[in-house]
Amino acid sequence: MSKPPLVSVIIPTYNRVHTIATAVDSVFRQTYQNFELIIIDDASTDDTHSVVQKYRDPRLSYFDKPNGGPSSARNYGVARASGEWVMYLDSDDELLPAAIATMVSWLKRNPEAVFAIPRADRRLELYEDGKMVTSVDDSGDTPSTFTIGDIFMRNAGFSCNAFMHLRRLASEGLRWDEELASMEDWELMMTIGEKYPHGFLYVPVVLYKYRQRFGSDNIVSRGGYQTWADAFEYIYQKHQHDTLLKGQTWYPSRVEKWTRFQKEFEAGKRPAFKYHYFPDSSPDR
Repeated sequence: MSKPPLVSVIIPTYNRVHTIATAVDSVFRQTYQNFELIIIDDASTDDTHSVVQKYRDPRLSYFDKPNGGPSSARNYGVARASGEWVMYLDSDDELLPAAIATMVSWLKRNPEAVFAIPRADRRLELYEDGKMVTSVDDSGDTPSTFTIGDIFMRNAGFSCNAFMHLRRLASEGLRWDEELASMEDWELMMTIGEKYPHGFLYVPVVLYKYRQRFGSDNIVSRGGYQTWADAFEYIYQKHQHDTLLKGQTWYPSRVEKWTRFQKEFEAGKRPAFKYHYFPDSSPDR
């Protein structure tokens, strides 16, 4: 019997002393044990290092680097990975126990696949003064069926958590775009998908817990309407000639929508970005 493939799990982190242990523990609880865990600390100023150094498992490697953002940290981690497959996990989320085993099993049954994503237990949470005041189940945004076309058309939500790809793709120049402040996972999937249109695999199984914490330290939730407008614009300009993007309907409509929202916010006609998905909680309503 052949040895199961080594999976390199990469966790980028920055000032996540309060959540990093949950993420790390979720990796060590995996039913699939042939993995290495690579934690890339993007120049944290809190006590993240002290939390990580308490783990004595030889499969864990910890690297501290100058601050460059999550995409920079992920690229840094991939360059130091040894696994056939790379899997990602954000330091404020967690894998379910069968995540790696399930993904590897599906990939084995689909040998043409070069990258894959699963479904999520997804919640949107609103925080005020460090306390959660509202939580909304958004799991329906990860559907039971999903295709490479849905990625390019942006027909549903997804994230980098439990996202897997062959490590060799990095040597082909398919890397995280370090210029993007958000939606960098979407952009990388488009980059891989354009080169390998038949290499995408969707695993319709819930394999991780994702929490979008608005008003907290979550990178996306700390952004704003203009951040999203800029990301859509950047990604379109980069991929506008992709074959799989033909027929898309999100550009320029989403750029225009988020830009309009930013102007309305600046004019005092729209609440702050963190209240966008929780209108009843906005102090302006």
